[in-house]
Amino acid sequence: MRALSSSKDAQIGQALLAKWREMSPQVRAEATNVMLRGGPDRTRLLLEAVKNGDVQTWQLDPYKPRLFMDRDPAVRDLARALFEQSPAQREQVLKQYQAALNIEGDVARGKEVFKRVCSKCHALDGVGVAVGPKLGTVRNHPTSELLVDIIMPSKSIEQGYETYVVDLASGEILDGVMSAHTPATITLRQEQQRETVISRENIRRMYVSNVSMMPDGLEKQVSIQQMADLLAFLKAAR
Repeated sequence: MRALSSSKDAQIGQALLAKWREMSPQVRAEATNVMLRGGPDRTRLLLEAVKNGDVQTWQLDPYKPRLFMDRDPAVRDLARALFEQSPAQREQVLKQYQAALNIEGDVARGKEVFKRVCSKCHALDGVGVAVGPKLGTVRNHPTSELLVDIIMPSKSIEQGYETYVVDLASGEILDGVMSAHTPATITLRQEQQRETVISRENIRRMYVSNVSMMPDGLEKQVSIQQMADLLAFLKAAR
């Protein structure tokens, strides 16, 4: 997959989408990068696959900041139509998941939910990698507050963990949390602790997104009972 990312062959996009459902999560993440780095035609092809139901919406949730800021207006418009929800819609989801606050959660099951959904960007109790904010003191937060942070992550973004969108002179767009910067380079940290070092001379422009790197839409992967289990794990972990 990493080798394919350097090719602009038009057939690659179709070939990857044909195998999409057979891919493991790690391979699929690499395939997503191949699609998004292959130019606007390949990016539109991926978004059309989402629109047609061949690719699940939640699989692209981590890439929303980059898609919302794409140079191609057609890509931006299609991405926003597919992914963007109004504050009222997110509030409705929050209201629905507040039922989890009244359900007894299971810590062991919650750890499995954390491992499956959260561990690509968060580390806690020996599970996951630390890309997003540290969760060491999360057990001290009220459960209702944790639920808001999970369902509406862009409502409050912790300083130092903002998503930076970097538009390169080559036309490629990258995004991630800035982990280091020097007069010559910046380093973006992405999910699964991947890091990309970028030369400043190759940067056309760079700006902070108002969308959290932690995506909306977690409810598509987590039931209300599983949310109760996840909250129980977050409160119990040390």
